[in-house]
Amino acid sequence: MKSIKFVSAVAMAAGILVMGSAQAQSANGGTIRVTGSVTDATCTITGGAGTDGGTGNVGVALDPVAATALAQAGDTANRKPFNLIIGGPGQGSCVNGKIADLRFNVASPRIDAATGTLTNALADQATHTNVQLTNATGTALDLASPATVISSPAIANNTATIGLGAQYYATGAATPGLVDTSVQYGVTYR
Repeated sequence: MKSIKFVSAVAMAAGILVMGSAQAQSANGGTIRVTGSVTDATCTITGGAGTDGGTGNVGVALDPVAATALAQAGDTANRKPFNLIIGGPGQGSCVNGKIADLRFNVASPRIDAATGTLTNALADQATHTNVQLTNATGTALDLASPATVISSPAIANNTATIGLGAQYYATGAATPGLVDTSVQYGVTYR
């Protein structure tokens, strides 16, 4: 009797192993990506002048431009200055004296590695028309470079402002149509 129970247990275990192996072979896999940031200061980031005033996600609307203003690669037009407001008065978690460093995620899907500009996300719309970001003085930012950092002045009264700009950038002779693009950013404090 003991041998029958033993043989039955072995057969059942073998069946479970075979079934588990078959299930493992037919299962799909993937990747779990976890990102984050550890900081000693936390400030809200709000769109200031030249933006829609959003918190975190900020919109900037460029004025329309004639395709003739973007006739050849490297032409730029209609620069629009805008501000990002770091913190705000009375926001105690936004520590006075800290510097906010704005960096762009070089893995953002819209970044054109060849020009450091942002490609148009709209298919069958304005072609050869990217968007170039600039610093406050109008100098182009290379969004494809991890070395691109825009620093705020020291936070005072729990607030600092980072000035930027956005403008159309031709990669060839532009054609008429809509433009829509985006870039991911992060802010760290030192």
